[in-house]
Amino acid sequence: MTGSVIAGASRLAPQSVKPFPLSVTAIRDLGPRLRRVTFGGTSLAGFATDNGATWDLRIKIVIPSPGRSLPRATAFECRDSEDPGRSWRRAWLRLPKAERGELRSYTVREARLDEAYPEIDVDFILHPGGPQGPAARWARSIRIGDPALVIGPSVSAGQCAGIEFAPGRARNVLLAGDETALPAIAGILRDLPAGLLAEAIIEVPDAAMIEDLRTGAAAKVTWLERRGNTHGALLAEAVRQAVPAPLCAPGPAVVECGVAAAEPLDVGPERVLVWDTPQYRRLFTGRDDGPEWSGAPFYAWIAGESTLVTGLRRYLVHECGIHREQVAFMGYWKKGTPQR
Repeated sequence: MTGSVIAGASRLAPQSVKPFPLSVTAIRDLGPRLRRVTFGGTSLAGFATDNGATWDLRIKIVIPSPGRSLPRATAFECRDSEDPGRSWRRAWLRLPKAERGELRSYTVREARLDEAYPEIDVDFILHPGGPQGPAARWARSIRIGDPALVIGPSVSAGQCAGIEFAPGRARNVLLAGDETALPAIAGILRDLPAGLLAEAIIEVPDAAMIEDLRTGAAAKVTWLERRGNTHGALLAEAVRQAVPAPLCAPGPAVVECGVAAAEPLDVGPERVLVWDTPQYRRLFTGRDDGPEWSGAPFYAWIAGESTLVTGLRRYLVHECGIHREQVAFMGYWKKGTPQR
């Protein structure tokens, strides 16, 4: 790795998002809790990546309403001179509720876009023996050949939206999350360059979800089997061990600290999720606190259940004194709410 920025906010332009009509080309169960679905289609020739890397690339998947077909990709076309990047959502919301289905966010686990028939893989968390959300029910019911509709980044904009991982010139990276963050952590580890130090801590329900994660970085991967413990308890303790407070104690080579800024943004239709990354903040608030911190040596990326990541962010920023520009945290779901 050179001194260049690994990932930057330039990939965030909202106008770079469009619908991709696809079909299910493969289904693979990776244990009782994880199903990998492969989506393929010639439209993916226009799907954008970060120079081949996907990192934690977030896409939207349209989940059809029960007994209904997916809306056509053309239904998402809407001319909006003020904000063309959000016009697809406005067009989708104008559809009758029963016809438009639901949107769910997922991470691209793998992208094979240079193949004759390009494909992307998406991992779905299943909940054996428990309540199933719309996406899990759909993932259980689909068959090879079924149509799919993905909202993702378009090469026509020359940028790649949906990537939050942006460590700047950090040489020491912490990745932490529960099972819903596993696809993103796996993608980040895969795309990290050699010479970068990384520690990944992943809490999963049991050993059935543990897998070998490839990386070119000098990475330590720790798996935590929940096995009846409170969700996030093991992860929270492991992060405290990895980044002890105060920062003068042994731990990542964090040599610059700053005063924590305001509390994070609440996002989502019911304002139950939390999402605070430098890119998100710049895009939706116009604030830019990043340049002086883009060279900071340490960067933390945290994702998973909303209450869990909020607590971890509070520890890193308020107790450890790490500047908020060095911490990206994303509430993928919230316990007790049907977000996924």
